[in-house]
Amino acid sequence: MPLKLRPATIKDVPILTDILHRAKASWGYPDDKMAEFREHWRISEATLNSLHMTVAEIDGVPVGFSGLTPEGTDTLLVDFLFVAPEAQGQGVGDLLLVRAEDHARENNLSRLYLESDANAGPFYEKRGFRTLTTRPSEMSPGKDIPMMEKVLPPSVHKISSIDVSLSGAPWTFEVENAAAIEDHFEEAKKRIALLWNGRTLKLTGYAFENGVFKGTCKECAFAAFLAWRDWGAPDSSAFNLFGSAVIRSAEGALLYGVMSERTATAGLIYPPGGNLDPTDRTEDGKVDVVGAICRELEEETGLTADDCNPGDFLVAFDGPRISISRIFDINEQAEGLRERIIQFSLASEEQELSDIRVIRSVEDLEDPAIVPYARAIGKYLLS
Repeated sequence: MPLKLRPATIKDVPILTDILHRAKASWGYPDDKMAEFREHWRISEATLNSLHMTVAEIDGVPVGFSGLTPEGTDTLLVDFLFVAPEAQGQGVGDLLLVRAEDHARENNLSRLYLESDANAGPFYEKRGFRTLTTRPSEMSPGKDIPMMEKVLPPSVHKISSIDVSLSGAPWTFEVENAAAIEDHFEEAKKRIALLWNGRTLKLTGYAFENGVFKGTCKECAFAAFLAWRDWGAPDSSAFNLFGSAVIRSAEGALLYGVMSERTATAGLIYPPGGNLDPTDRTEDGKVDVVGAICRELEEETGLTADDCNPGDFLVAFDGPRISISRIFDINEQAEGLRERIIQFSLASEEQELSDIRVIRSVEDLEDPAIVPYARAIGKYLLS
């Protein structure tokens, strides 16, 4: 079974307390100090209710957890981040910390803050945290506890060029977890009968510098992507790269799709777009992200590039998701355009969109159904 992330439940309380105590003891603190720690520090039902608690498990066994809470208008406090000694060094803490950053962005927060263990400062420094100040450690006299922050960079950037190649190598995550992926997909089909296990592309490495986006994709089954997504994206070296068509009306409003019950993202709101697939290829064998954006625009809305004035390309970094989007300006008022797209979707076989949400201001982006990258793109264009 793979590494998975999931929300904590009341049944996890004693297990997480045990992980907390054993992880703390792994630093070699004296027995009397650990006895005091165990007496005063425990995970309780109240802890679960007051924090956003995430459990990491391997083979179905919890091996680590994080506890997060908003603080102020821009900060996410990392109250807990502990990994059982037997699972340390396997990337569990890294994954929990990366997903903490994702949770911050999802909640419109731009900064992470924590009080490190006196011994864990280097771990956080390697992951982009800096020490603001320190206080004396009660458990290690003579040592200091660093109070640290990480300011998250902007999510959206303009792109000047795109260069994404396709590797013939298999995706290691899919190979190593084949049986579990198959079981997961069978369960998913019970909830969404129209799910189809086609082929898709996943980004397994990229660089972005000076407006140039370069990356490499690998082909995999949609079932593998779905399991990876639902398990908390445990292979943090992989990303779901996809194209998005950002439709902008004559008066400057953005039009986002509301996904129908026929899709795996029912109820979520974002620009027309979708996964890259093996047919998205240029003549020289590159991944055709631009062509994929135009394909999704036409399939979901009935609009073609001839109906629009294509504009800038943007990239939005959203944790395990990376959206490359293109702005399409259309000389038509938003409400008329909305009705036109809805009628097209209702008449189509797929009926991917149940509605179109017109976004006229930053305030219109507050709906929690709007996914984080779509919210970030909206703020970038409307602010």
